[in-house]
Amino acid sequence: MPTPPGTRYLRVYVTLAALVSIGRPAMGQQPPAADRQADTRPVDTLALAREVPRLIRASAVPGLSMAVVQRGRVVWTGAFGTVNDSAKTPLDAGTVFEAASLSKPVFAYLVLRLAGRGEFDLDRPLYELLDYPRVVHDERYKQITARVVLSHGSGLPNWGGETMTSRFDPGSAYGYSGEGFVFLQKTLEHVTGRSLEELARRDVFEPLGMTRSSFVWQDRFAGDVAYARDWLWHNAPVNRYVEANAAYTLLTTAADYGRFVGALLAGRGLSPAMWKSFLAPVRETSPGISIGLGIRLEDGPDGRIFYHSGNNGRRFTGYMMGDIEKGRGLVYFASAANGTSLVRALSSRVFGNGYSPRHWSDFYRSDDPHLLAVRSVERAAVAGGGDAARNRIREIAANPATRPSLEDTWELGAFLAGRGLTALSIEILENAVADAPDSAAAHLALGGAFESAGDFQKAIESYRRADSLEGGSGDAPRRIEWAQARLAARERPVSVSQRTLKRYEGLYQERGITLREGRLYYRRGANPESPLTPMTEDLFEIEANPSLRVRFVTRGQEPADQLVEIDSDGTIDESTRSPGTAP
Repeated sequence: MPTPPGTRYLRVYVTLAALVSIGRPAMGQQPPAADRQADTRPVDTLALAREVPRLIRASAVPGLSMAVVQRGRVVWTGAFGTVNDSAKTPLDAGTVFEAASLSKPVFAYLVLRLAGRGEFDLDRPLYELLDYPRVVHDERYKQITARVVLSHGSGLPNWGGETMTSRFDPGSAYGYSGEGFVFLQKTLEHVTGRSLEELARRDVFEPLGMTRSSFVWQDRFAGDVAYARDWLWHNAPVNRYVEANAAYTLLTTAADYGRFVGALLAGRGLSPAMWKSFLAPVRETSPGISIGLGIRLEDGPDGRIFYHSGNNGRRFTGYMMGDIEKGRGLVYFASAANGTSLVRALSSRVFGNGYSPRHWSDFYRSDDPHLLAVRSVERAAVAGGGDAARNRIREIAANPATRPSLEDTWELGAFLAGRGLTALSIEILENAVADAPDSAAAHLALGGAFESAGDFQKAIESYRRADSLEGGSGDAPRRIEWAQARLAARERPVSVSQRTLKRYEGLYQERGITLREGRLYYRRGANPESPLTPMTEDLFEIEANPSLRVRFVTRGQEPADQLVEIDSDGTIDESTRSPGTAP
């Protein structure tokens, strides 16, 4: 199957690997940090500072913040570009970003801190500590431990609904799971009687000097936060999370996260046993690559590397890496969906041009001619509209080095439709279907363009053609059902009483619902507000993003106590009503 539209430049690597160590200590048996010979040669930060502005301009990344670590300490920080691409306000070292999945290593470090002091057992089944209703129906959940969760072996989905079932026997395989981290978080909070934010502040942020970091929104961040450019080139600020989630809600700066990377390199804050456990492989997932406890690992020719990347909703992206042998590391946060395309370009300037870990191949190169060509079409569409984009497509198609592939065309079609240029989107995708009539992905992409244009009948026809080619094994049935529901809502508009709408008004963690002039409006964090269109009495389409719907869960005539966000890809995200916000 092709990469879904808009996600090409975020290639999430979900297969990782065991380390093969020949002629040196096995992973987890490395001598203490003080006994190793660090690379004392300084990084050429002057050259780095000159190069980064050029790199982010070429990659269309509005802003980037970066830190370089040497011998366990941050030795350089740099802030480039703008906080908000519209306002042109420069970034600075204190600008707060969403860390996304880079939250996970910080949470793992916290768990290992507690385990090292004997306050938490990594190998005790979590069910013995917390009754977790979402998984109790599956007996296999009794095999889930903290060690299993941190190594992504819980078998739970990445994100699930009210009930979840393990996809495999816990501990027997690898399966990336944010839900596993939430289960462990809830258990840790229950056992300690403290919130994740309280624990993180006490055991991570304060000891490491991470003064501008938090798992929930802090009002003190308000004056200096980054705005991200999503895959459609729309800008939105960091989410103002009101409930901590160990898997993705960390708000931080590159300088603060650099201090954390320095702690990992030096083993600072962890007992020797826990530090070794942190950086030891748990499960082989591909040659030379491994998953450890909340961190990814690679065994290179010169020793061990740890790394992790993150992206939140195709907006903020980030990457961190440390070389244990060299004692050197880096972290950067980018305010764009394609920020991880800079992994190789930035890291090679810190570790040297001859340095090339295996995992870098999981990221698109910032100098990839096709990536730059596609990005130039997007830039033309944003700046000049449909005619400018059409002309640019013709130009890149005339050059064999930049001629769009079928996958490029699908993604450009999705981008153009998302920007409101549906006529051009349909035009190029109809050409793609003519060139590849037996491609289910081409028909799916064309169906998406028709759906964006509001032509649900043609969208359904395209999805059905894709379904016939896939034999019912792909995404088409779900897309058909989604489009049919939208068509039904247009043909038979639903009216919901003001009394019922009033029951839905309130704050559900970082999602806010307001009732104004007889209509509900949805806002997530500090993102722009969007009207909601009723599809049933309790199900609503988010007008500004038709690929998302929200369902309100009520008990009798009481105010709704839960909001369930449903994505067209099947992902479900649940939020409970925040205390004191009932209408």
